[in-house]
Amino acid sequence: MNSPTTEDLEKILKSDLFVDTNVAKNFKNPLDPEYKKLLQWLRTKGCWVVSKKLLVEYGRSNQNIAVLTDLLQRQGRLKIIDNESHNKLVFTKLAERRLTCNAEDRWHLKTILLSHRKMAIVIDVALRNDINNHPIFDGVKPQAVARPEEIDYENYTA
Repeated sequence: MNSPTTEDLEKILKSDLFVDTNVAKNFKNPLDPEYKKLLQWLRTKGCWVVSKKLLVEYGRSNQNIAVLTDLLQRQGRLKIIDNESHNKLVFTKLAERRLTCNAEDRWHLKTILLSHRKMAIVIDVALRNDINNHPIFDGVKPQAVARPEEIDYENYTA
């Protein structure tokens, strides 16, 4: 297999997707065809956007996630948003008051906002609502869904 070109990697990184821990746990032994499809897309084409904190959460989940993150990292398709970028993104006091998700999930919200497509699959209702109610950020409207089939993660471009 040929190594991807810089142009290919840029295109791949622009197809990023945030997958919350509660969703990723379904990667262990997926029976649901939609999760199988999502997992196959991540293994072969997609880019998984994460933070260092999220990688720790994933590490506590299951071995399949560790294997997948390792594969994506080696292929340049694991987009890790660093702590410095998270710390630079500060919500206004008004925006902070409007958030309904817990403090830990606000870190995940920042991860999504710092991603290219600002697209997420999130089961947590409060976090999902905060993502969907967030104004346009860097020219892209953040969006989150509860299940993979509710969003066109394969073809959508920001």
